[in-house]
Amino acid sequence: MAIVRMDKFMAIGIDAAREPLMTQLMELGVTELNSQKDRLNDDEWSAIVTGERRESAVSKLEARINAVSGVLKTLDAFDTSKKPLFRSRRTIDEHTFSEQIEGLSAMEADADKVLSLMTSIKELQNETNKIETAIIGFAPWADYDIPLETYGTESSCVNIGMMPSETDIGIVQSAIEEKTDMFELAVVSEDADSKYVYAVYHKEAAEAVGEALREYSFGEVVFKDIEGTTADNIARCEAERAALADGMRQAEESLAAMAEHKESIELYHDYLVIERDRAQAADRMLITERTFYLDGWVPASASEALGALLARHGCYYEITAPEKDEETPILLKNNEFIEPVEIVTSLYALPSSKEIDPTPVFALFYICFFGIMFADMGYGAILAAVSFVLVRSGKMEGTARKFIKQLGYCGVATFIWGMVFGSFFGDLVSVASATFGDGTAVLDPLWFDPVENTMYMMVFSCIVGLIHIFVALGVKAHLLVRDGKVAEAIGGVFLWYALIPGLVFLLAGDSLFAGASTVGLWMTILSAGGIIVVPMFAGKGAKRLSGFMNLYGIVGYLSDVLSYMRLLALCLAGSVIAEVFNMLAGMSASGILGIIPFILIVFASHIFNFLMSGMGAFVHSIRLQYVEFMGKFYEGSGIAFEPFMRKTEYIRIVKEDV
Repeated sequence: MAIVRMDKFMAIGIDAAREPLMTQLMELGVTELNSQKDRLNDDEWSAIVTGERRESAVSKLEARINAVSGVLKTLDAFDTSKKPLFRSRRTIDEHTFSEQIEGLSAMEADADKVLSLMTSIKELQNETNKIETAIIGFAPWADYDIPLETYGTESSCVNIGMMPSETDIGIVQSAIEEKTDMFELAVVSEDADSKYVYAVYHKEAAEAVGEALREYSFGEVVFKDIEGTTADNIARCEAERAALADGMRQAEESLAAMAEHKESIELYHDYLVIERDRAQAADRMLITERTFYLDGWVPASASEALGALLARHGCYYEITAPEKDEETPILLKNNEFIEPVEIVTSLYALPSSKEIDPTPVFALFYICFFGIMFADMGYGAILAAVSFVLVRSGKMEGTARKFIKQLGYCGVATFIWGMVFGSFFGDLVSVASATFGDGTAVLDPLWFDPVENTMYMMVFSCIVGLIHIFVALGVKAHLLVRDGKVAEAIGGVFLWYALIPGLVFLLAGDSLFAGASTVGLWMTILSAGGIIVVPMFAGKGAKRLSGFMNLYGIVGYLSDVLSYMRLLALCLAGSVIAEVFNMLAGMSASGILGIIPFILIVFASHIFNFLMSGMGAFVHSIRLQYVEFMGKFYEGSGIAFEPFMRKTEYIRIVKEDV
């Protein structure tokens, strides 16, 4: 339906044309090159061809790309220029790109200079951390004035250490005095965990003092290879830290100065990406001493351009349609309105080449469901306006642009359903009117208020759900008939079109119209009988009885219809939360100055409700497509078309000046 038709191609050329051909194939950007591993494992092929292995070159380029990416992240942190909310690729033409690449050595030098500065800063930071750790270690001993390398004299011993904070030094001193009086024990400092103490004692009392200290959990502290007093060492460390800080400041200033080279380094990064992708593509070619072979896929619309390029390089080539039932890479192509919703399909799975693209079928349902669940004119206007500004800014491209654009569609739907249900930031109009006016201003719904007419909203949700399910079954019937499975289409789809409404008529009775019960009864009997009988004539073996099991599917359809109650639930949840917040804002307003808390509460609360309700609407509208809709007919086993092209991150290369 919207799957681009693919052609197969193969090409054989002389070795001299290989590099220029690969360059122009990348610039053309319309071919997907197949892997040649199977052929290399085939004895017949491997006898005459080899693969060009460039793993080493690819690995080196990958490492360089990662390094340059780190450089750009660092420069971005030091770049003080104004940055856009959303980064977009710069556009340059082919000629400008080629000219700037001639300065490749300067770009490499700039990147290497930044890498060197980054390494210096890292080393300086490591040294600073060591110094700060040393200062922390010295801090408790700041008042200890004995040189740290001194652990005694000819007749005395000096020990420093730690004891638990709850230790009573007086008790420790008394315990030592019982054994000797040739000692001094004092506290240097203490914190929540420990007491930092020193002990000076005569060598003859070493055993007695040591035994007493150990009894009170004394842990000796030793400063290895440290000379001078603690104060001297702290001063030295602080001087070193200041010098390191100065060195780091100079390195950071140099990095800030290098920020002006960021654009050229970005171009260098993308040049490396292009070279890596070209090296990787070489693995998808087979070569001999003088020739090369490659094959792959190309959109049928680009086959002529590919053929002209291959012919220009003197290649023998064939471009053919795929075999019947042969799986091809998947590329979706829809009109400008449907294209943004493709992201919903891609998040689930791409269709196989035997299926259809479901995006055009469910796109309106997805947008409509989002609008019903989010239904509010204020929220819809904000979502649509923000999306419009972002898309029009030209800063968004690719998947991000699609996502923002489809949110804009959802914003429009939200505004429309807000008008239908009479919601503008909940009931803000009536609350504001009652709080600051005479209460006569009321926003009436174009149709009905879901909060006041919950049953009506429930019936509406079920009807919308039935329509959604019937459309999905219609797609299923189309695929079955297309594949020649008419009987399955009759038993699996068309008879259900009669059975489900028949049950509705039967259960609702004559409240719908006169004779509804009778009509519903006959519709139910005939369609249920058909569901049982059709497989008896069309099936084989045990499948003849599959109709009985198929009829049990009525339970599944009932469950599916009930799933659409989420339309009711999320719509009511968002509306009720908004009304509660508005009520709180109204209660907070008193007098003329009451408008200030009123505005603050309304602003903060509706931001919260906007984010939470919007997220719920997004998730559940997608869920209804994935489970209730695609679950009826969709397998989604397709593999995305991956063209060999310039996949740059910072620049977009065009063929003409812009």
